[in-house]
Amino acid sequence: MEITKNYDFVLQENPPTDHPYFLHDYLVGEGERYVCAKLLKKQKVRALIYVVLKADGTAISLNHAPFGGFWTEKRISSDSLQYLVTELILALRDLGANSFRIVQPPGIYGDNNPLVHYILKCQGFQLDGILLHHFLEDKKFIKGFIHAKISKHKKKIKKLHFTVATGNIKTFNFLKDIKQWRSQRSHEYNVQEEKLIQQVSAYADRYFLVSIYHGEQAAAHALCVKLTPNSLYYYLPAINPSLQQAYTGEGLLFEVIRLGESLGVDFIDLGSSDLDGQPNHSLIRYKMKNANNTANKLIWNLKL
Repeated sequence: MEITKNYDFVLQENPPTDHPYFLHDYLVGEGERYVCAKLLKKQKVRALIYVVLKADGTAISLNHAPFGGFWTEKRISSDSLQYLVTELILALRDLGANSFRIVQPPGIYGDNNPLVHYILKCQGFQLDGILLHHFLEDKKFIKGFIHAKISKHKKKIKKLHFTVATGNIKTFNFLKDIKQWRSQRSHEYNVQEEKLIQQVSAYADRYFLVSIYHGEQAAAHALCVKLTPNSLYYYLPAINPSLQQAYTGEGLLFEVIRLGESLGVDFIDLGSSDLDGQPNHSLIRYKMKNANNTANKLIWNLKL
C-alpha cells in the first residue's frame, strides 16, 4: 500500500511525556497498560494518541482526564490519519482490548477535529456522547471583558463582605469543602483525589485555586488547570449553600477570568454544562452571558 511507503506506525508502551497536554503523564494503575500510538513521516510525528488499556479490556484515551484523543499536525492527509486509526485498532486487539473509547477535545485545543471525527465515523466508531463547552477566546476579548466589569465586581464583592484568594495550591483542604457542598446539593463528586494530589505535586505550576471567603468561612472554590500552556480550564467550581448570595457564582467566575488574563492564556475553557446526562439550561445561560465561543467535546466508542 502506498501509504506505508511514506508513513510508519509506532506503538510505544509506558511512553515518556513529550506533549504540551501534561495529563499524558499518566500514573498506571494495577492491571493497566499505557501506550502511545504515533504516525511518523520521515521520523517526524504527524499525529499521536495516548491510550490506557484497563484490566477489564477497555481501552480509553485517556482515563480519569477531561479528554484524551488524537493530536495532529496542522497539515495532515486523510489517508494517513485513517492509516493510524486502522493500525491502532489492530494493535489494541492484539493487546486484548475489547472496546475502545476516545474522548476528543473541543476543536479549540488543536487542529483537524472535523477530519478526526469523520475518520472515526468511517472506521466504525459510534458517537456515544456530546458535551457542550463554553469558552472565552482571544486575549483582547478577555482583557476587554475584565476592563468592562472590574469596577462593578469590586463594589459587589465589598458590599457582600467577601474577600478573594487566588494562587497555587498549598493544601488540599478545599477538596473537603467541595465534596461536602456538592453532596448537600446532590451533585456528583467523582474526583480521584489521590491522582489529583499526585498531579498537583508533579505539576504545581499548572494548578490554581480561586476562593471566595466571608470572614473566616469559605463561600466558594474553583480549581483551575492549565491543561495546555495556552489555556485555562475551569475544572471544579463549588459554592457553599449556606453562604450563597446572588453574585457568588458570577464573582467566582470573574476571578477565574482575571486569573486567566494574568496568566496570559489564549482561551479559558468554562467546561461542560450537563447534569446527569441532560442539559443544565440555567448553567448554559449563565455561561453564555460570559463566553464568546462554544464547541463540542465528542465521545466515540468502538467494540473490538
